[in-house]
Amino acid sequence: MIEKIEPKLRSFKKDRRGFMKKASLSLLAPVLPFSAEPNVPGKERKKKKTDFALFRRQYDAIDDIYEIESNYRRMDQVNTVFNRGFWDEKVKPVLMSLVSKKMGMAPNPLKNKPGWSPVDLALASAATKATSVTVGLRAIGATDLGILNSWETHTKEVNPSKHKFKSLAEASKYVKRAARFLGASDVGIAPYDERWTYSKWYDGTASILSGGEIKHVEGKFPFKVKSVIAMVHEMDYDAMKCPGAINEAAVQKEYASMAEVGFKVATFLNELGYRCIPAGNDLGLSVPVAIQAGLGEISRMGTLIHEKYGSRIRLSKIYTDLELQPDKPITFGVQEFCRKCKKCAVACPSQSISLETEPTKAPNTGTISSHPGVKKWYQNGETCFQYWERQGLGCGICVAVCPYNKKDNWVHDISKAVVSIPVGRDVARQLDDAFGYGDIKPGNVEEFWNKDD
Repeated sequence: MIEKIEPKLRSFKKDRRGFMKKASLSLLAPVLPFSAEPNVPGKERKKKKTDFALFRRQYDAIDDIYEIESNYRRMDQVNTVFNRGFWDEKVKPVLMSLVSKKMGMAPNPLKNKPGWSPVDLALASAATKATSVTVGLRAIGATDLGILNSWETHTKEVNPSKHKFKSLAEASKYVKRAARFLGASDVGIAPYDERWTYSKWYDGTASILSGGEIKHVEGKFPFKVKSVIAMVHEMDYDAMKCPGAINEAAVQKEYASMAEVGFKVATFLNELGYRCIPAGNDLGLSVPVAIQAGLGEISRMGTLIHEKYGSRIRLSKIYTDLELQPDKPITFGVQEFCRKCKKCAVACPSQSISLETEPTKAPNTGTISSHPGVKKWYQNGETCFQYWERQGLGCGICVAVCPYNKKDNWVHDISKAVVSIPVGRDVARQLDDAFGYGDIKPGNVEEFWNKDD
């Protein structure tokens, strides 16, 4: 009996989504700026992307979009919550317990539940080991570690015959095309802004060997940085919807990709005679760099929202002495949307994301990992990390429930469009809920494993 009912239920859900899609489009059509070609008989109609240029704005500088204190002080890298796990007595036990559970040395109360089965954990282990081999502790922000991103390789083993580009625009064209070809989902160019470079860089290996004593050096590059290449790495949509290890695998897979792509792009620059240093979470803050590179806006979660991939991304960057033509920062309604939505904050199991309507320059999280000076929503990295420890793996619930995090282009486009309409910001989230998107549930695990790519 169940076997006969389940196909009908799936069909009903599919029909319901189709019906609601048509209904929502018809209701919103009068206020949405869709562009379309006339239906000319005998002419094949081309698919044309919805035009949202009305809502997209470009700016000269990041300071034109966000309020940044004139006396903003650079962040010390040792204060990131992950690095505090190596020296801060408050965070150390959390990191040790998390690692023990991930390595199977300590019992996990969620063992064998959907997302924590042996095959799920094996997938996460495969992705994590690839990251560990390629970047070592750089995945959490330690400096100059891993076999792919060695400073020695990319700052000294450089072609002595430097290639001269005709213009900054030409140089940027070749670098961007190379980055996309070599594996980046998207790429942008930012001018070097020292504010986003950590004031001091953390040496994880030296600190561990010293028994926890903080070992860090001044955040200063061995060459004059002229440009920063910011790259986006898309995380798997189906995996991000799953609880536990599959979600973790999606994240770790892209950490490994960040290292591989960074190495390739850095080698491309070296062959042309330019020095560079590829980086993931280390050396500096990735989100403001990506904003300056025109790749998106900051969200309530503190992550970057990309126009195409939403929050379902990881970020990497390459600092280089090659002067490139920088891109310009953009907005497309994310800040306005986040003021109304709050879906990530409501869904956060550790209540680590602010529910305040307005962003602020002064975080009230009570943790040194919340670095002040920029008007935004601040998160509590400590309580977030504590939740990771409780479940023995990382957590991506906030990313998964974000309405911008859509693979279906039409609902993604609607979200972007209605955000510019005062009543639309509530409508976009309600439609997101009605379509059944954004739920991290056990059933998604089976769907993930049953998917035939």
